[in-house]
Amino acid sequence: MAELWYIYDKNRKKTGKTAERGITQLQKGEYHIIVTGIIMNSDNQILISKRAKYKEFGLMWECNGGSILAGETSLEGIIRELKEELGIEFTKKEAIFLKEIRQDKIEPNFKDLWLFRKNIDIKEITFPDGEAIEAKWVTMQEFMKMRGNREIIPTIDFGMPEYNKAIRIEQIQAYSYIGKNVQVNIDRPINSKHPKYKFTYPINYGYVPNTTSGDGEELDCYIIGIDKEIAQFKGRCIAVIHRTNDNDDKLIIAPEGKNYTDEEIRKQTNFQEKYFESEIIR
Repeated sequence: MAELWYIYDKNRKKTGKTAERGITQLQKGEYHIIVTGIIMNSDNQILISKRAKYKEFGLMWECNGGSILAGETSLEGIIRELKEELGIEFTKKEAIFLKEIRQDKIEPNFKDLWLFRKNIDIKEITFPDGEAIEAKWVTMQEFMKMRGNREIIPTIDFGMPEYNKAIRIEQIQAYSYIGKNVQVNIDRPINSKHPKYKFTYPINYGYVPNTTSGDGEELDCYIIGIDKEIAQFKGRCIAVIHRTNDNDDKLIIAPEGKNYTDEEIRKQTNFQEKYFESEIIR
């Protein structure tokens, strides 16, 4: 079965075109998206695997990943790749976005590094698709030594700066609200206008008092399922919109007992979220 990728421009916007792996030659200014999973345990060791002999850079070591498929998000892609290659299934809430890298040489791509913190017994790893044949935990010093000895694939984009960031970075605070009842103050009610960009809010929009989001402001919320102007609201957080290109996540708050699909959430928040890349986390 053909593996299809979406093609993006230099600003990571979809061009409307797709590429078939091994067939389509990307043109100048065209990119696809690659994902890499950095798995770390409680001792800050890194999980690496040895590539099968038949693959490019066969029998060398790497952090697992691959290209996302047409129709997938970056996060969906890395979760699938880790399950296919290692037999380990992660949830979206376990993922932390670490870094985006744009490559312009050889094979133009955007590479997203996702961090997962988990203690995994090597015996749990099953290598379902046969692309990897062995796995082990290594310290960062061992990893860098292996890299210097050319035992690590040359296309890896993980070194000391990324490792130090991975140690410091914390799980997204917004995720802790999922499934909980949340009190929201509405500062931009339905039909009001954004003070700077002047677009109109088709739904109520507010914040959780006494919180701090990644941008230093209070944690923002979209209220869905309420079609009238309100000043306050208490409802259940059914999801989080996690922006991967902006440090400002949004809670999705709905009336108790109501739920909405990802597609419905996208439709109701598109008036603002269309300007950002994001994942819906549940």
